[in-house]
Amino acid sequence: MSRTPDARARDNQTRKIQENITNVEKHFGEMCQLFAAYVRKTARLRDKSDVLVREIGIYADTETPHLKRGMKQFAEHLAKIQDYRQAEVDRLEAKVIEPLKSYGAVVKRKREDLKTTQSARDREAKQMAQLERTRQRNPSDRQIISQAESDLQRATMDATRTTKQLEETIDEFEKQKIRDIKKIFGEFVTVEMSFHAKALEVYTLAYQSIQSVDEEEDLEQQRASSWQTRREEEDDEEVDKDESEVEEDEDEEEDTDDEH
Repeated sequence: MSRTPDARARDNQTRKIQENITNVEKHFGEMCQLFAAYVRKTARLRDKSDVLVREIGIYADTETPHLKRGMKQFAEHLAKIQDYRQAEVDRLEAKVIEPLKSYGAVVKRKREDLKTTQSARDREAKQMAQLERTRQRNPSDRQIISQAESDLQRATMDATRTTKQLEETIDEFEKQKIRDIKKIFGEFVTVEMSFHAKALEVYTLAYQSIQSVDEEEDLEQQRASSWQTRREEEDDEEVDKDESEVEEDEDEEEDTDDEH
C-alpha cells in the first residue's frame, strides 16, 4: 500500500521544515563567528590605540611647552575614544553575539520537535505496512484486519496531531527568527552609530587640540633655548681658556724660578 496523499504532504512539509532549521543553524552559526571576529578585531584596535596613546605621551614630555600640551591633550582625547571603543566591544558581545549564540539551543529544541513528529510518521508508516501484510496474509480474517486498521487510524491521528503541533511551533519559530534578526541587526547598527557619533565629537576635539599649538611661540622658545645653550658653552670655553692661561703663567713662573 502506498502512502496516502495526506501522509505524503506531511512528509514533504517535514522535509521543508528540516531544511529551514538546517539553514538557520548554518547561517546563524556563520554570522555569529563573523560578528565575533569583528569584535575581536575591534578589541585589538583598542589595544593598539592604547599603546599609541602611551607613546605620544612619552614623546610629548621631550618637546617644547606648547607642542607638549597639544600632544598631551591629543593623547587624552584618543584615550577617551578607546574607552568608547571598549564600551562598543562590550555592547556588541552582549547585544549581538550572545543572542546569535543562543540560537544553538533554539535549533536543538526545534530538532527535538521535528524528531517527535518524525517518530509519529514512522509509526504511521509502520502500521500502514502492517495492515497491508495482514490483508495479504489473512484476507478473510476481518477481526485481525479491523485491529490493524484501528492501529493505523490511531497512528495516523497521532501523526496528524504532532504535525499540527510542529506546524505551530515552527510558525512561531519563524516569526521569532524574523523579530530576532531585526533586533540583532538593529542593535549592531545602534551600537556602531553610538560609538562613531561619540568618537567623531572627541576626534574633533583632538584635531583642534593639536592644531592649536602655537608654532611661532615654540620656535621662539626653541631658539632661546638654543641661544642659552650656546652662551653657556661659550662661557664654559672662556672659563676653560682663563684657567688654561693661568696654568701657563704658573708654569712660566716655575721655569723662571728654576733658572735662578
